[in-house]
Amino acid sequence: MAHLFLNASALVLVPVLAFAGPASAETDTPDNSEVIVVTATALNDRPGDAMQAVVQLDRSAVVDELGAGLGETLERQPGVSSTFFGRGASRPIIRGLGEDRIRVLSNGLSQVDASAVSPDHAVPSEGLEAQSIEVVRGAAALAYGGNAVGGVVNVLDGRILEAAPGASLSWQVLVSNAAGLDESQVAGAVTLASDHFAVRIDGFKRDAGDYEIPGFAMSAARRALETAAALAAGEPAPDFASGVVPNSFAEADGGAIGLSTFGAWGFAGISARRLETTYGIPEAGPEEPGTDVSVFAGPRIALEQTRFEARAALTQGFGPVEEVRAEATYVDYQHTELEDTGAAGTLFSNEGFDARLEVAHRLGDLRGVAGVTGSSVSFAAEGDEAFVAPTDIEDLGVFVVERLEHGPWSFDAGARVEQRRYDNRTYGEYTFDLVSGAVGARFRPVDGLLLGLSVSRTERAPTEIELFADGAHLATAAYESGAPSLGIETGTSVEGTARWTAARYSLELNAFHIAFADYTTFFDTGVDDVDSGLRIFQAAQRDATFAGGELTAEATLFTVGPWQVRGDASFEVVRAELDGGGNVPRIPPRSLTLGLEGETARLSARVEWVSVADASSLAAFESPTEGYDLFNARLSFRPVAGSDRFVVRLDGRNLTDEEARVHPSFVKDLLPRPGRSVRLVLSSSF
Repeated sequence: MAHLFLNASALVLVPVLAFAGPASAETDTPDNSEVIVVTATALNDRPGDAMQAVVQLDRSAVVDELGAGLGETLERQPGVSSTFFGRGASRPIIRGLGEDRIRVLSNGLSQVDASAVSPDHAVPSEGLEAQSIEVVRGAAALAYGGNAVGGVVNVLDGRILEAAPGASLSWQVLVSNAAGLDESQVAGAVTLASDHFAVRIDGFKRDAGDYEIPGFAMSAARRALETAAALAAGEPAPDFASGVVPNSFAEADGGAIGLSTFGAWGFAGISARRLETTYGIPEAGPEEPGTDVSVFAGPRIALEQTRFEARAALTQGFGPVEEVRAEATYVDYQHTELEDTGAAGTLFSNEGFDARLEVAHRLGDLRGVAGVTGSSVSFAAEGDEAFVAPTDIEDLGVFVVERLEHGPWSFDAGARVEQRRYDNRTYGEYTFDLVSGAVGARFRPVDGLLLGLSVSRTERAPTEIELFADGAHLATAAYESGAPSLGIETGTSVEGTARWTAARYSLELNAFHIAFADYTTFFDTGVDDVDSGLRIFQAAQRDATFAGGELTAEATLFTVGPWQVRGDASFEVVRAELDGGGNVPRIPPRSLTLGLEGETARLSARVEWVSVADASSLAAFESPTEGYDLFNARLSFRPVAGSDRFVVRLDGRNLTDEEARVHPSFVKDLLPRPGRSVRLVLSSSF
């Protein structure tokens, strides 16, 4: 199998690719004249200077990687995978950690949604709106709380401008259509600005029908079980969906406006945004006797979110204070799960605010940031699948992060004190006092080389689902039973980074080890609930260990005429084991990506091979997933040489039309990833 060979070769191929450039390049350093910082790191580091592993996708990269959901858009980044619940819902997984252990933010503030409650709940954040997306791999609890032990995904929409743009009028337009996905998209934004004021208006619309697949929607193993059950009951063998995944449509539209004022003193602004989306979801629950066994029977989710944001900063320092920044958001979110008939089944709602105040300061070689964060959210679920009673959730945190720089060395240290309080209508009040801390060091022995080591200890409170769930959850085919007696989960992580950057190549190695005390999840009991027929999943705590890493490389290989040819590779692996024996469920298998890209002033072309290994390190009652290889290609044309003001992209994915199932997905046996697709994208900015 090709994917086994590729993954076994990764540790050889990646370093060879990185050093394929000429030896003279070792003394060169890249041009850092354009200062780009990662706002999701506590100290706003440049991507190449961050202690942790970070990725920042600019607007062009977001368009290149655009998928149906946030998880699909980011899944080709090192260390990131997707929950994949069809075209409508996908949430990022970082290093095998998802759900409440990953903070998905909008402009540094909470989404205030229900995406962490269930994998069929979409993240209300669209790549079509994003000006950039930041991914921080590894513990980020100091700035964002204990539920950022796995990392942070921050979507920046650029609606509140922090400085005067270069033109009084600017705009963006994107139009795309995809064969094989039955999808069309359009997005646009316009900004009007003067020296001290700006207004930005943007909107988008996506219309995706049922997507095509190379074979059956249901896996061969699942089809065999369903057929055997039907024949044993004296019923005819069922018909299974093939060629197209029924009810896999996804529609969304949204619009927003942002107002800003700025000057030498700093900036201030407000924005408002409205999102509506409707998408089909799979029915993973048991079929009624005598019904046709199919992947979908027609349920769907109708989601709405209204979001207001305010942000301001004083950038003229005084004394040791360099900047004071304040930001807040208020969100009204709800989604309705509709039955086959169109009748409302369950209504999930989240309403509340999230706010933070940060003070950046410097004393000689010591600089840092201190902050206060607070949020208050009312979560409720009403209807047939209301397996959690309404709960009010309040968080208050205080943190400080400091960095001391001395020659080639820099040292980081920080701490966070946080309190989370639940008020559940059935179980009453629960309060968790959390303390997290981290230390780290960076060393630059020569230009272009960074060595880093960080150690953190993070405390996370159990979620309202882990504490109070009690009922059937059809989306995951589970009867989820929470445990109000759960305590605090503690994660002690160690991460090492080696980053070598030169003019013609770069190489980065990140290795991590996380020891969890009282790791909390829903464990499969192997017992079915008598009334619902669903398997009982019980929330419980066990010690666990996560370990792995990512190895990435890029190199300018050679020049042929006007073409400059580059290569890139990335390899990632994570193992997650329970200390008492067994594995953590739904951990992404190891993967390898190899890419080759050529570019001229007007043209760029890329071919890419993604190899995902078999998922064989399984938890109790978990089924294996066969690995797969995907071949992707992209061609871009810029009519104006060297300018991205107008770009035509032709993007082909899974060109060999291979059946590919996502192991971390709850519905991996019910539907595969899309088959062959070709997308035409026209984008313009001025």
